[in-house]
Amino acid sequence: MTVAAALAVAAVGSIAVVDQASAATGCKVDYAVTSQWPGGFTTNVNVTNLGSALTSWDLGFSFSAGQTVTQLWSGTVTQTGSAVKVHNAAYNGSLATNGSTSFGFIGTYGSSNPAPTAFTLNGVACTGAPVTPSATATSTPTTTPSATPTPTQTTTPTPTPTPTATTTPVTGSAAQLVTALGKGWNLGNQLEASNNGVPSETAWGNPVITGALFDKVKAAGFSTVRIPVSYLSKIGAAPSYTVDAAWLNRIQEVVKLASDRGLYVVVNMHGDGYKGVAGSWLICDASDQTTIKAKYAKVWQQVATKLAGFDGHLILESMNEEFDGQYGTPTQPCYTNINAYNQTFVDTVRQTGGNNASRWLMVPGWNTNIDYTVGSYGFTIPTDTYRSSAIPAADKRLMISVHYYDPWDFTGQEDGNVTQWGPNATNAAKKSTWGQQDYMDTQLKKMSDTFGSKGYPVFIGEYGSIDKTAFDSANNTYRADYARTLVATAKKYGEATAYWDNGYNGQFGFGLFDRSSATVTQQGIINAIMTP
Repeated sequence: MTVAAALAVAAVGSIAVVDQASAATGCKVDYAVTSQWPGGFTTNVNVTNLGSALTSWDLGFSFSAGQTVTQLWSGTVTQTGSAVKVHNAAYNGSLATNGSTSFGFIGTYGSSNPAPTAFTLNGVACTGAPVTPSATATSTPTTTPSATPTPTQTTTPTPTPTPTATTTPVTGSAAQLVTALGKGWNLGNQLEASNNGVPSETAWGNPVITGALFDKVKAAGFSTVRIPVSYLSKIGAAPSYTVDAAWLNRIQEVVKLASDRGLYVVVNMHGDGYKGVAGSWLICDASDQTTIKAKYAKVWQQVATKLAGFDGHLILESMNEEFDGQYGTPTQPCYTNINAYNQTFVDTVRQTGGNNASRWLMVPGWNTNIDYTVGSYGFTIPTDTYRSSAIPAADKRLMISVHYYDPWDFTGQEDGNVTQWGPNATNAAKKSTWGQQDYMDTQLKKMSDTFGSKGYPVFIGEYGSIDKTAFDSANNTYRADYARTLVATAKKYGEATAYWDNGYNGQFGFGLFDRSSATVTQQGIINAIMTP
């Protein structure tokens, strides 16, 4: 991100213009350029209604340097010359007094990209304070918005406001949660992407995350978005291990983009535990476990605090596929350390308070492997000592996460040898000799018997299969069969699911959407997921 992008933040207050039939009117707008590149930028705009409740809204503003809105989400846009008007989307038109909503857009610019300096909400100029009308109410403004000062190289960007935390406990049973989570989707290869140990959402070729993408994901029928995140070099030195503020802000911003659309969100720690990732440090067979555990606690403390204001639609997941890097029987003391990480995660998040004291938390076993999680290999469920006392004693607030990619020669092996799966396969030579629907049923039943039956919801946090249509034109049919069967089997056993989408479409890709255009690329697979 350029200095200009990071600093182009305008928080324009409000002026109230009233009539005698009104209560109070007023509005506040926070306009933030979230990323910028030569000729283009993305912006998030948060609108707060300080006046009487609204059933629809139009936000007006003008650009001063020839900028153009090319794509907008969470609303509709018209632009005439420099004048821009954004109308609410169908789902965010109602704004209570002190209620807020947001939209975002991608734009183009020429030599400079200054932020707008004045906004109107339904014709009322925004400056930040409501005005209660009197018998002699006037429409004359009392203050004039001032332009945002030109940023300098030493200015610190204004952070995204943290949602106001409440102490209302997260409610609902395990069964209700699984039903609400429904069919999920992974925002893979984005916030966990990195280059030489530096996390960046575009490092692995995906575009900047937009609300338009989440609009399309929700419209496709998904209820949950899992957001993998890496921290790596964004973590400072001991003993505070301070996470880069801009990175925390971006994580919060992406969570809000999904949450604002009514989606459940799962946030995990992802690439920090992979030995093959530069800068990884959450390594279960490393020698200095005391340092690792202290760092892990500090990072989760900061992340949980940053996200504490989100309600029960947010679930935090301790880590991803944590293991010693060897695809075999779990080893010690590695598994003991994984259990310790999970316990540290639960204790740390709970003690940040607010909604974190009662929200659902998710933990995996060895490499998110079903057999190594349910079997006698060493997995232990963390204790939940610090959870809110408002939670009924018999209720759980911990979930178990596993992944399902069996048989790998069909789902992930990058060749054309095995391209078919299930009872509809027409070529036995193209079908794996194991891992068919009976095996899938057995595996998911193990999770139900071991955890689900005891009140711990099960989340199949990743599943899916890569595109091999270059080798077999019917491959997408079998990919759809696989997804449909997995989701149906999980539903049978009361388990939630999330398809792994890495944003890549084409040979060996998992993509269901084109993230650049926010369009569907694999409607057949999506239809299969939504069928059960």
